[in-house]
Amino acid sequence: ESDRAVLVDHLQASLSSKKISYLDEHVTEAKDRLAAYRSGKTRSFDGASFVASLRNSLS
Repeated sequence: ESDRAVLVDHLQASLSSKKISYLDEHVTEAKDRLAAYRSGKTRSFDGASFVASLRNSLS
């Protein structure tokens, strides 16, 4: 467990603060999207079915 913590610290130190901020923004976006999905504000689509539907609509 402590080895993992050391590894995480090392990885974080190797990233610039700009990259960390960028990653934090993505984590926030992912959490927001998951919350919207769980609350019913958005819905999910099966990827293969969605692409097939899109192809059919463009044909």
